[in-house]
Amino acid sequence: MNAKIRLTREQSREQTRQRLLDATHTLFATQGFAATSVEQITLQAGYTRGAFYSNFQDKSDIFLALLRREHARIMEELRALLDTPAPEDQEDSPPRDLLESRLLAHYARMHQDSQLLALMLEARLQAARDEAFAPHFRRFREELLDAVEGYAQDFAQRAGLTLSMSPEDLAFGFVALCDGCALHRLAGSRPGDEDIERILRAFMKRMAFES
Repeated sequence: MNAKIRLTREQSREQTRQRLLDATHTLFATQGFAATSVEQITLQAGYTRGAFYSNFQDKSDIFLALLRREHARIMEELRALLDTPAPEDQEDSPPRDLLESRLLAHYARMHQDSQLLALMLEARLQAARDEAFAPHFRRFREELLDAVEGYAQDFAQRAGLTLSMSPEDLAFGFVALCDGCALHRLAGSRPGDEDIERILRAFMKRMAFES
């Protein structure tokens, strides 16, 4: 039998933090910020209130930490599109064609993560209702747009293309279009996922790759 690995104090604290964030993600996405209590978060994660307050000041603090964690995850996925080597059957493809097809496919599927979309919508609603939360959320959105802007520039350099508009405008357009599709999907409206994916691909190709 393998000996149980003993976590360091820092590893244990990080594990606690991540489990609290996971519980918060599920609860905020399914029942909302206002309807979720600290007690529900700790119960879902399997910890005490003391563990919560050892890591976060309050619900707003853990919400912002959760948003930043999800943003970091998304940017990591996007960077992987640039850094992952081409498969053997595409090794001779021009870098632009390979990177463009990867990015279009990834962007077109982003609207399908229902929990993440619900979480982002909940954050916007909370920012509109809570004056204390609003400036923190605005800073988060600025960080998000800055990251997408930087990615657009890096992508253009790697792919050897000239963007059809400024990185700032592209970043805003991409995020806004994803936001709109998220609202549409959460409402269960038509068209369905396949048509949304087709439309997103077409809009993104026109905005980013066609002068």
